Amino acid sequence: MRGIYAATAGMLNSFAELDSIANNLANADTIGYKKDYNIFKSYYEKEIRAYQNEDTQGKTIGNIYSSVILDEVIPNFEQGPLSETNNSLDFAINGQGFFKIQRNDNFYYTRDGEFTINNQGFLVNKNGDFVLDAQNNPILVDTDDFFVLNDGSISGTNIRLNIVNLDNITKYGNNYFTGEEIALTQEDYEVKQGYLEGSNINVLNEMIKMIEANRKFDILQQAISSTDSLNAKLIEISSF
Repeated sequence: MRGIYAATAGMLNSFAELDSIANNLANADTIGYKKDYNIFKSYYEKEIRAYQNEDTQGKTIGNIYSSVILDEVIPNFEQGPLSETNNSLDFAINGQGFFKIQRNDNFYYTRDGEFTINNQGFLVNKNGDFVLDAQNNPILVDTDDFFVLNDGSISGTNIRLNIVNLDNITKYGNNYFTGEEIALTQEDYEVKQGYLEGSNINVLNEMIKMIEANRKFDILQQAISSTDSLNAKLIEISSF
């Protein structure tokens, strides 16, 4: 039975891999998207000891693991490719950092710099949420002369786009992240106006990983069938 449990755990891991791969492929064309990868850990680690004579403590000779399970799903923040759009409201971050966004009374962070101007003249993203300056205020745009320098400063003003790095990062949804803000230096990033950062998904690699995950699933499924057949034979033999 132990073999069946281990193989079943492996099949569940393959399902988790396929879920992440499918989500990555679905977002291959999403601006600023960061791919997910899975972290697995051993489950039910047991210490094996050898006992000799009257030794009550024994000697550790190794560990045994019952199975491997999914521990967490982590985003990969490798830089995505930058593409020029020549749209003055498109922005990409080359290097570290995130744009700071306000939705209602909450702050979120994104690498998606495909912005626009709402009917009040404020810089917003595709969701209609405010893009914030370094003082956490919405940015009122002068459409006649809107030029942003490499450090995020808006030319002719004392306003700068709020670019921060994050610790303990978690994906929130809508291409947003949450986390604890970390200050950046100018050497850490460059704001490029008229550019967008594509997703960091390599479609070919994800397809290869999908094939591998499917093969693992099939092999483990066959292992379960074989183990089940052997168990049935053992039960049949023991009944005589």
